[in-house]
Amino acid sequence: MNRQTNRHRRLLLLAAPLLASAVGLTPAFAAQGRPQAAPGAAPAAPSCELVAVGSGKPGSDTRYKLRLGGFPAKQPVRVDGPKASFRATVNGKGELDRQGLNHGAYRVTYKARGSQQEVRVTCAAPPADKQGSGKQSVKVGKVEVVVLTPPGTVIDCAKPTTAEFDGKITATGPGKVRFHWTFAGGSKPVSPGSADFPAGTTTQALLHVADVPARPNASTVTVFATLHLPDQKMSARSGPVTFTCEKK
Repeated sequence: MNRQTNRHRRLLLLAAPLLASAVGLTPAFAAQGRPQAAPGAAPAAPSCELVAVGSGKPGSDTRYKLRLGGFPAKQPVRVDGPKASFRATVNGKGELDRQGLNHGAYRVTYKARGSQQEVRVTCAAPPADKQGSGKQSVKVGKVEVVVLTPPGTVIDCAKPTTAEFDGKITATGPGKVRFHWTFAGGSKPVSPGSADFPAGTTTQALLHVADVPARPNASTVTVFATLHLPDQKMSARSGPVTFTCEKK
């Protein structure tokens, strides 16, 4: 009896390390069955940014590009912003560029796959004041037009000639002021451009040479010019320029 009891105890002592090893290996085997995340495999957070891309035309408004990134591949999205609302699909890299947009607040909305819940992303935007859009912090205090052509100038009215004007804009900067001219009562803008103002109050001079058409049967020719600042809704008209026609 004692021999059998001792033999049974020895078998239990020999089995104990094996059981402990088996228990210790169980978590390792379980870990092998779970997928492991590869470094850098987590998707990037969706982002949206409004970027100034310039205008290409002197004195015209800056245009912007909307740049999306980090979205799920081929994800349909809806974009809402000032004067623009459209639907699109990002590419296989989760990116999208849309050109020709106005400055303002934009928001991208999409539905996460496998869920009916909408996800909203607010787009970052640069300040409009720093992009030359015309809607800046610059403040115009005065606009005027001075006639440079001497009064009473005698010309051959059968031939075209020119009249000269000096536009003056006084403003407190920094910023850019857009302008254009109209001539002799015409409404078509001519000689568009922009004047850059540094910090502080300064005056910019804008020379304008206007073409005066021939008027062969006239005894005198009177013209004038108007300087317009469209963003500030300001304008200034010159005094009259009167030419005396040569007597033949």
